[in-house]
Amino acid sequence: MAENTSAEVSRKDYRYKIVFDEFFPLPLYQTGPVVPDTEYLGPNRQGPQRRDPVTGLLVWRIAVTDQNEPNTKRRAYDVLLLSDTEPVPTTEEIADGLRPIRLEGVTVQPRVGGTGEFKYLDRIVRATGYAPAPAASGRGSGSAAGSGSGKSAG
Repeated sequence: MAENTSAEVSRKDYRYKIVFDEFFPLPLYQTGPVVPDTEYLGPNRQGPQRRDPVTGLLVWRIAVTDQNEPNTKRRAYDVLLLSDTEPVPTTEEIADGLRPIRLEGVTVQPRVGGTGEFKYLDRIVRATGYAPAPAASGRGSGSAAGSGSGKSAG
């Protein structure tokens, strides 16, 4: 990948490459559509779509719910998808506007979140796109079986 190889990338722009299944051992759910990440020019004024300063690719935004986040107030956040074409999800919705997803080319960039004395370690999650949907291997391994698997695993 091109991240972190350029001499111009400073430490503040450093992105850690991660393995999706290790960082997200529980399901990651997309809760809305893919939308362009645009520059803010003021109320009722949409600016041009942002480009990633490291890769030069267009930036798309998806809202997700991360079941791995222990703090319930921080479970919902946006993931940035880097692609010159609009990424298309590879999985079906399980409810209106809700789909389990897997991502590829995932990087995490630490940052400080919060304000004043209420600061915490936060992160920016980026990906190059959606991973292919897993092949259906039989009736017993579908999404219906996944609803009870959380109780037996923990």
